[in-house]
Amino acid sequence: MEPKILDLRQHRCPMTLLLAKRHTLTLDYGKPSLTILIRDASSVRDIQSYLQQQGFIYQCQSEADYFLLYVSKETFLDV
Repeated sequence: MEPKILDLRQHRCPMTLLLAKRHTLTLDYGKPSLTILIRDASSVRDIQSYLQQQGFIYQCQSEADYFLLYVSKETFLDV
C-alpha cells in the first residue's frame, strides 16, 4: 500500500490545518504514512504544532516554493 499524498498547496489556514487533521485521523500504527504538500509557512507551523501535540512522527522538507511534511503514527512499544 502506497503512502497517501495530501496536496494543500492551494489552501490557506485555517483550511490547511482542518484538512490535515481530518487526514491524520485515518492513519494507523505501522501503516504507510501521509505526505502533506503545503505552500504557506504559517500553515506548516500550525500543522507541526498539532502533530507534535497529538504524538505523530513527522519530518519537514523545504522545496523551492512549497513544503513537504512526512507524517506517520508512532508504534506501540512492547512493555
